[in-house]
Amino acid sequence: MVSVEEPLYNDRPRTGINDSIGNTRFIQFSLSTRRPLGEFAYQISPVAHPPVTSYGYRMNGISDILTVGKNRLLVLERSFSVGWPGCSIRLYLADYTHAQNIIRDSSLELHPPTRYLTKKLLANLDSLGIYVDNMEGVTFGPRLRNGHQTLILISDNNFNPFQKTQFLLFEIR
Repeated sequence: MVSVEEPLYNDRPRTGINDSIGNTRFIQFSLSTRRPLGEFAYQISPVAHPPVTSYGYRMNGISDILTVGKNRLLVLERSFSVGWPGCSIRLYLADYTHAQNIIRDSSLELHPPTRYLTKKLLANLDSLGIYVDNMEGVTFGPRLRNGHQTLILISDNNFNPFQKTQFLLFEIR
């Protein structure tokens, strides 16, 4: 399974500040044929914060996904707005079991799906009270001595002195 970060041009509009109108696609591939088996629509959450000026850049999109079981994914959404420090990161559990296969739909704007991936918020990193940068990766880490799985989130600094490379380690209970 792979995802598109933001809506494709033909699937627009992009997600706004107070809406979830941005739809992106998750694409399921056959490992044996390497061809797409299906595409499923995902509603991106609203941009977390308005930019400091009304015309300032803002976005929210999917920076990474991680398969966690049959038809279930961890989805890392990253929101950025000019004038806010860092990024707002939210981690969702998504399921495409009952999502409509939209593989033949050339435009989600013209042909909105009736059944999207379901999603449940697992973590809002704004609640950590720390600076969180441009998170672009999520993976499982080692198991702890107590048997619990760990989850690692990673950002890179994009060769920018104003950004940070970060590793965030979480214990899954």
